[in-house]
Amino acid sequence: MSRHPVEALLRPPVELWSAVVALATAGIAVLAPWALMMPPGVAYGAAGALALLGIVRGRQAWRVLTYQRNLRRLPTYRLRADQVPMSRRKLFLGRGFRWTQRHTQRLRDTIRPEVQRYVQPGPLYHWARRKEVAWEATPILNWLAAGLRSRAWWNPLRPLPPVGGKPALHAVEPDEQDVWMDIGERVGHTLVLGTTCVGKTRLAEILITQDIRRGDVVIVFDPKGDADL
Repeated sequence: MSRHPVEALLRPPVELWSAVVALATAGIAVLAPWALMMPPGVAYGAAGALALLGIVRGRQAWRVLTYQRNLRRLPTYRLRADQVPMSRRKLFLGRGFRWTQRHTQRLRDTIRPEVQRYVQPGPLYHWARRKEVAWEATPILNWLAAGLRSRAWWNPLRPLPPVGGKPALHAVEPDEQDVWMDIGERVGHTLVLGTTCVGKTRLAEILITQDIRRGDVVIVFDPKGDADL
């Protein structure tokens, strides 16, 4: 899969079918070896090999499914102020990864017309967004509209979080890690660019929180008067 120069992650998870067949055959070999015309000793050995194959193929299928899910909706990542990592020598910036040619190829693949069903929310999602507005003022149905608007885990049609941006920019790397920079690299000015509500103030919170916990002097000028900051 990912070992090949050209990946194909926007496709049906065909590994899942071979995993199911391998695990089912392993179960038959253990419970009814006579059905496979094998003596018990041979059947148990074959069951172990088939179970291992099923696990490997199942993990590959899970990776494809997780990648496709993250293209539509990334897992929520939250930190309280007391959970922000702190180091005397490093500065925590958040979670991310080093961008390489592989990520460029993955991002380019997401704009191909034939794979949009793996990238864009499906028809049921758009139906739910229409109905949560249409039913908002209708008795009884407004309860259903409230359920469709809920971002609870049990709602498969919950709306995307209001964080802006493009999920694919993070989803192209499923194994993100904590990103740190040396404290000594902060001697110059830092410019953070971004439109409204994309996380500039939240980044400032992360940096300021670490400075305060290290005991450094912090002076903040906030022209917007952000109450959360």
